[in-house]
Amino acid sequence: MRTARRANLLSRVACIVHGLGYADDLEPKVRHHLTSALRVADSNQLSVLQEVRKVQSALAAQRVSVVLLKGAAYIAGDLAPAPGRLLSDIDIMVPVGQLHIAEQELVAHGWMPTKFDAYDQRYYRQWMHELPPLRNLERGTNLDVHHTILPPTAALKPDIEKLWERIVALPHYGSVFVLSPEDMILHSATHLFHDGELENGLRDLVDIDSLIRQFGSTCDFPDRLVRRSVELNLSRPLFYALRYCIWLLGTSFPAQHATQLAMNGSPGKPLLCLMDSLIMRSVCAVLNNRVTLMTRIAKFAMYVRSHYLRMPIYLLIPHLLRKQFVPDVG
Repeated sequence: MRTARRANLLSRVACIVHGLGYADDLEPKVRHHLTSALRVADSNQLSVLQEVRKVQSALAAQRVSVVLLKGAAYIAGDLAPAPGRLLSDIDIMVPVGQLHIAEQELVAHGWMPTKFDAYDQRYYRQWMHELPPLRNLERGTNLDVHHTILPPTAALKPDIEKLWERIVALPHYGSVFVLSPEDMILHSATHLFHDGELENGLRDLVDIDSLIRQFGSTCDFPDRLVRRSVELNLSRPLFYALRYCIWLLGTSFPAQHATQLAMNGSPGKPLLCLMDSLIMRSVCAVLNNRVTLMTRIAKFAMYVRSHYLRMPIYLLIPHLLRKQFVPDVG
């Protein structure tokens, strides 16, 4: 129970237990915790759906297309990772040509910036793939507005237009969309293995596993997924995601397609051994009650790696020094 709570998976566990009809067989103390987790999930999902409607309404007049990302997409799209999925903010993507208009409209409807420092503003607007985070003044909800899925300074540069070409409309949501199934998995994998914070790493792997199980029932889906990863230059993060999903969650994926993915996405053996150690220590930290020194080192290494993948070294070193020694006034 403690492990599931640390991993932000307790509501997910509660949904599975109740779905299987096992809730009444549990000890009352455990059952009460799971019932409470279900209520939290229901409240969170109602809040997410309400916020999606608010975003749609705010941007409808200017005909801004909105793509929901990650947790919001799973919930609004009623996808396999949705039951028990909790999120603290909503991630959306808008066309880069409409980014300024979208920001103006969102501010006019009550979403205000949370970063006011001049350096942070420049960091987001010049180097990042998203605007500075927004928070609604009335509801206190958080909104991240992306214009692509990786920073322009990142080593990997997927063609964002190719993602827009395959977006899928959500029924009853007007101009609100989600990514295609393949792109949804690729984005989740890319976010996970380019993010410096892996506290939710196990939860994100559960998301990816759920999506693969849902869409993988179509016989040609694994082949489409691997081909799409090559097309978007995202074979490496997909390789890592599939590798650790198989290790930790028993994800089923055809061997021939996994081999093809490894040919395109696997690093050399020494680097792969190092990444196995760093990622498994970081992702699995939630499974242990005590954080060891080696786990702290692994987490720090993954944090530095994530920034190295986002920006060149001449930007990285000053940025890390500033974040380490200059107080955050945002």
